[in-house]
Amino acid sequence: MTKQKSASLLRIFKPTDRDLEFLKAKFGIHPVILHELKTATARARVEHYDNYLFFVYYFPLYDPKTATTLRTELDFIITRDTVVVVHNEKIEILDTLGETTAENSLKLLYRVLQALLEFQERQLRHVREKVEGVGKELFRNKEKEVLERVSYLKRDVSEYRIIVRLQQTILQSLLSRGVKFWNKEVEIYLDDLIGDHLRIVNQVENYREAINDFGDTNNQIMNLKINTVMKTFTMLSFLTFPFMLIAALFTIPARGTPIIDMPGAFWILAFIILAGMGGLALYFKRKGWF
Repeated sequence: MTKQKSASLLRIFKPTDRDLEFLKAKFGIHPVILHELKTATARARVEHYDNYLFFVYYFPLYDPKTATTLRTELDFIITRDTVVVVHNEKIEILDTLGETTAENSLKLLYRVLQALLEFQERQLRHVREKVEGVGKELFRNKEKEVLERVSYLKRDVSEYRIIVRLQQTILQSLLSRGVKFWNKEVEIYLDDLIGDHLRIVNQVENYREAINDFGDTNNQIMNLKINTVMKTFTMLSFLTFPFMLIAALFTIPARGTPIIDMPGAFWILAFIILAGMGGLALYFKRKGWF
């Protein structure tokens, strides 16, 4: 005979005063907690009251229109037979849960958090695709475009990293408080959630390192090209300046200037300058300076 389910999921989207009155009457939620359900809060730990747990879970939600990751807040109220999720932002994965039930509120909470973690990992797909795209653009003379894409990626990953790291404190606090609220069985479920969370954190760190490596490589390519251009201009300046000085000396209107009055003086000076420049260029080339 199948065991009857005893815990259910209750979702409240954009709570109204009527919703708060319902929570107060059914679960005896404190007015301070009810007030926090309607506003943003900075609680980074789980609080254990007489007959329920309350905690805030920060969820990263990627917005493709702005290409940024936004921090979305989910407020959880956990009783013995109900998991209440209150949120003010539309979250796709919660819609797929439907009327979820489980044997107890611990297993139900585990199912909800597991779904959220899996969704977070799927959201990282856009980061992976962008990182792979940047890697393919290296060494293709697109340093400016790569620099812009790396800058956007750094912002995106940093935003995601900040939000995801906040979850670690919540899950660890839930583990310590959950033992008292439920029993030792909570350790198995929450250890698994912490492991999944760490897998996401490791992926974010790997992408972050890859982006930094690509950025450093792109900067090195840009610096190499800049140094090559500067070196070329320096060589050209060194080749031309001494002979321009010689040519300028012969233009001084002074008595006794050599070869000025000789037939073909212009071509003689031109030959001397070009020969000198060619000799210096050949010397620099043999030295490997350009």
